Amino acid sequence: MIKPSSLSFISAFVHNIHLPCLLDTGATHSFIHTSIVRRLSDVSITSINQRFTLADGNTNVNITGIAHLNLRIGQITTPISAFISKSLSHLCILGQDWLNKYSVDICQSTQQVIIHTAKSSVKIPMDHRINQHHFPLKSTIAIIIPPQHERIIELQSPISSSPQVIFRPNRVLQSHNLVAIPNALLSIDKYRTYTTVVNPTNRICRIPINTTIGTFTIPPPNLECHSIILSPTIDQSTPSSSDLNVPTSMNNIFNELLAHLSDPDQKLILYQLLKQYQCLFDTSVPSIAKLTAPPMINTGSHPPVHSHVYRTDPIKQKHLTNTINEMFKHGQIEKSYASWSSPVILVKKKDGSYRFVVDYRSLNNITERDCYPLPRIDDTLNRLNGNNYFTKLDLKSGYHQIRIHPDDKDKTTFVTSHGAFRFNVMPQGLTNSPSNFQRLMYDLLVSSRWDYTLVYLDDVVIFSRTFDQHIHHLNEILSILSSARLQLNPQKCSFVKREIDYLGHTINGQGIRPLQSNIDAILQLPIPSTPKQVHSFVQAANYYRNHIENFSKLAAPLFPYTKKNAIWIGWTDAMNNAFIELKHRLTEPPIFLNFPEDDGQFILSIDASGEGMGGVLRQMTSNGLKVIKYVSKKFNLAQKKYSTTERECLALVWCIQKLKEYIWGRPVEIETDHCPLCSFNKKKFNNSRIDRWQVELSEYHITKITYKRGRCNCDADLLSRFPYDESDIDDNGHPHRVRCFTSTLTSSTQPIQLNVITRSKSKAIQQSSSPTSPSATIPLSSDSSTIHHRSIFDLYIDRIRIEQMKDVNLSNRIKSILAQPDQYPHEIVDDGILYKVINRIDGSIIQLPWLPASLIPDVLFLYHDHPMSGHFGVTRTFHKVREEFFFPRMYDHIKRYIRSCSACAQFNVQRQKKPGFLQCELPPDGVFEIMQMDFWKAPVRSSNGNQYVLIITDRLSKFVFARALPSATAAASAEMLLEDIILKHGSIRYLQSDQGSHFRNGLLSAITDLTGCQQVFSIPYHPMSNGQVKRFNSTFCDQLKKYCHHNLTEWDNYLSAVVWAYNSTVRSTTQFIPYELAFNRRPLSPFVSTPTAIKLMKPHDYWEKAN
Repeated sequence: MIKPSSLSFISAFVHNIHLPCLLDTGATHSFIHTSIVRRLSDVSITSINQRFTLADGNTNVNITGIAHLNLRIGQITTPISAFISKSLSHLCILGQDWLNKYSVDICQSTQQVIIHTAKSSVKIPMDHRINQHHFPLKSTIAIIIPPQHERIIELQSPISSSPQVIFRPNRVLQSHNLVAIPNALLSIDKYRTYTTVVNPTNRICRIPINTTIGTFTIPPPNLECHSIILSPTIDQSTPSSSDLNVPTSMNNIFNELLAHLSDPDQKLILYQLLKQYQCLFDTSVPSIAKLTAPPMINTGSHPPVHSHVYRTDPIKQKHLTNTINEMFKHGQIEKSYASWSSPVILVKKKDGSYRFVVDYRSLNNITERDCYPLPRIDDTLNRLNGNNYFTKLDLKSGYHQIRIHPDDKDKTTFVTSHGAFRFNVMPQGLTNSPSNFQRLMYDLLVSSRWDYTLVYLDDVVIFSRTFDQHIHHLNEILSILSSARLQLNPQKCSFVKREIDYLGHTINGQGIRPLQSNIDAILQLPIPSTPKQVHSFVQAANYYRNHIENFSKLAAPLFPYTKKNAIWIGWTDAMNNAFIELKHRLTEPPIFLNFPEDDGQFILSIDASGEGMGGVLRQMTSNGLKVIKYVSKKFNLAQKKYSTTERECLALVWCIQKLKEYIWGRPVEIETDHCPLCSFNKKKFNNSRIDRWQVELSEYHITKITYKRGRCNCDADLLSRFPYDESDIDDNGHPHRVRCFTSTLTSSTQPIQLNVITRSKSKAIQQSSSPTSPSATIPLSSDSSTIHHRSIFDLYIDRIRIEQMKDVNLSNRIKSILAQPDQYPHEIVDDGILYKVINRIDGSIIQLPWLPASLIPDVLFLYHDHPMSGHFGVTRTFHKVREEFFFPRMYDHIKRYIRSCSACAQFNVQRQKKPGFLQCELPPDGVFEIMQMDFWKAPVRSSNGNQYVLIITDRLSKFVFARALPSATAAASAEMLLEDIILKHGSIRYLQSDQGSHFRNGLLSAITDLTGCQQVFSIPYHPMSNGQVKRFNSTFCDQLKKYCHHNLTEWDNYLSAVVWAYNSTVRSTTQFIPYELAFNRRPLSPFVSTPTAIKLMKPHDYWEKAN
């Protein structure tokens, strides 16, 4: 019978190579080291590639082959097949396959090994000299030992088992890490043993995985000893660290946190401190702290509430599955069998990802509210006053680091399609989560550190008067957080700052002042440009007239525009002074309150318009109603498409989240002029978007939502109509863009509005604005005012695909084409997009995307209303659109659209040829041979100081060059002719102009003589002889009016775009595009896609293709 004992070695020879062989009763197979096999020349090897797992279940051994050997022991030779591996602690291991085959007896009493063969039995003495071999013991996990702590760690052994081994620690490790590891007698079982490591220092000790902690040897047989470790317990839940030194990623975080420090000594001291507590910033794996929340879901005797599972689409379902798996993996949730249940919803973030939210509204309605008080804002700010150094810490997912009380676990149960789960940590969405979190953080950090630490919700602020004090205070707080195993969010932390923004105020050594953002919404109001806008502002200011001394006298210059049917005559200096003074009065005491009071009722007035949303937070004080903060924000493109109720709800959600630091944990009353919003916190709206918002606001204490008439809600209404904060992220994420154009043409005033509208136009507008209107409804209206609201155009390939699928007719057509492609020879479907195959007259075949009806208005806007399209007529617009898109009855759509354009109707001039005999001039032989030049004078000088435009046109191609100039001089004419024409396109043969002194002069004559050009002058008082350039003057003048009629001083900002629009559209006289005739290729439109693949062509091939 084989009995396990201490290590047993015998001497053997493998092909005349002496080997010490370990007899391992715990090994199922025999092994030989790769280095021995390489020394053998006549050995048979079978190549394999396998991995064996040792008895501990964790250690893997890679096998590269099987060696068929002859093992000679004493006077006998035994064949053996041994696995080849380089991951062995011994050169040869004889396992159970060899031991059982030869019935080997291991006699510890006689220290002999008996080998039984078919012919005889051989006794072989054990080789005790090999027992003095030193075997390494390595750490199985990365170890983190807090200061002044002792930890029992698990070690990995190269042998499977031994009842007693002599352990000696690694002296280099002890001296380098300043840790204490004792000499010990250890026992090894299943390749594992344990020892203790002590950290006597005041800093954290980190030991990476696979570090050699020490070595062991086999004791002599006559040594009697006893193990001192009977029931080892291992703390494997400590976060891992890859190295004692700071990893590169962590070092980058520290450098960013310290970038503001200019003193190198201070930076080094703080770096060493952060390095000591770097485990706080390692957020790669979520951690659960050693903190347990008190019972916080007191439902009394109410029976359990339960809910059904909400339906989700496949994309959200996939995200939900991943989130649950991650939370379950990290121990944040577990399976639940309780009778309580709440549903789960996914809220889309700005970056396109989803936030996991449990709808605890039903549970919150029956939960007794915790009245733990939040700190007074004024007391909190006064404690910060007079200090010079500030550090602000933010916990990473703070709620999910706190263990929930066992009595509350069942009540946090949520249900999904994967089953029911309950939280092991504090979930978000519970009505008492903020107050309990505040209580825990206060008890942990502030209770005995009132002089230099404060906690307000999830923000921890450390403040000191000197740098040395601050480092001492910071070290103490970080040590507490580390001991509690809390994690910080480095992106939201700031260390050793001389000034911080906190609770709506800026705090530094000089004092405390309100944040500029509190009043920016009022100070950034644009100058009114219509009587209605003046009326809105005066009405908002009038709301606070009791607090504005001499209000009537101050606002007197603005009163004439507050009357009904007031006529706008312009903005005067007196009006501007009154406007500025009133804005400052609205943002200063006594109206504006610097420090909110603790016992005053908060009142939040909100409003939403078609442009944006706004809100005013007030507080009822002993001196009346005072303003705390003004907020406003513009709607993005997606939000503008929301229904009225959705926009009002969005205003409520955004304002509350924006003002979180003031109202979280405190009762707040909401005022709105949208009556349906009054039931926001009382009923469901059967609208998924609003339902998600209701869940997001369930943590806030909204006492009531009251209706306030629109004319009484004037201040919030004013902010919503003139929001100053641009929203730059679309709710729909960032799909791949085909091509977009960003307009840089802006104006500070609104364009005039025409009061004429047809019945058909009204019907089309009503249908297009209805949420339930079909996609086939196309608004016929075109208005230049839309240029101020459509600066970025959403023409994505993905959007065309989505809109095609929404269109019933096109989606059915796509299905038919996919089913029977032969029946539709002129239509194809590529990557889910329907294309029309067009045969042009010139024999070319092109594929154009079939535009759904919902996108036709946007395309017509781009190719007609936009400054780079120039408000040209039906024919030119048709030729541009037909080159990029296809949709039925295109010409009719464009014709109706342009007929309804108010700018074209107002500024286009009807021109008809006079009767008589017309003598036409013969065209030149090539482009840029004959050019016509003329000056055009603008009615007003532009804001850039320009009043003239010098225009040069090519007789053959009709291509136009134009430049805005402050004056019409000979030097300007010569400069443009030389720089824009001759030096870029070569010399011309004839230059035709009138006989003005700016053309008929010595300078221009000298230039034309030097370049071989002949000047030709028109007949005096007969401009028809220079008619082409004169005709363009009239055309582009009309187009400019359509864009700058609201502010004539901006005409030169639109000049280049209008000229481009003229050069890139088909001319009725030539039936060609001027750009195409001039450069022998079509211009690339900025509104359509460009191919992702670029074909590189040799110049010779391009020349042959072009000619």
